[in-house]
Amino acid sequence: MSPDEAAAPQVKYPFAYDGRWVLRYHVPYSVEHEGRTHRIVATIFAQPSVHGRIQISSAGRPLVEHDDLTPGDTVEITGDPWRVTEVDYRTRIVLERAHA
Repeated sequence: MSPDEAAAPQVKYPFAYDGRWVLRYHVPYSVEHEGRTHRIVATIFAQPSVHGRIQISSAGRPLVEHDDLTPGDTVEITGDPWRVTEVDYRTRIVLERAHA
């Protein structure tokens, strides 16, 4: 590994930037983890109040569903803890790396 590679920030997902990951509404994300591809999709609802859902599947089978997400909630995605910081109706769920 070169010194430049060692100094570069290591991010598990190519979609994370500065420790934050913006999951766009209904945009499927593919994440490689332990040799498997996981599909991650965020949905945001307005009723009874704004809240989100993150669904994780692999090989066409549902694995995990995190529902009723609001800012402050913590979720685990492929072994990593993430904290919900924003839920914007029909736009996005913003996650930041949570420290265990």
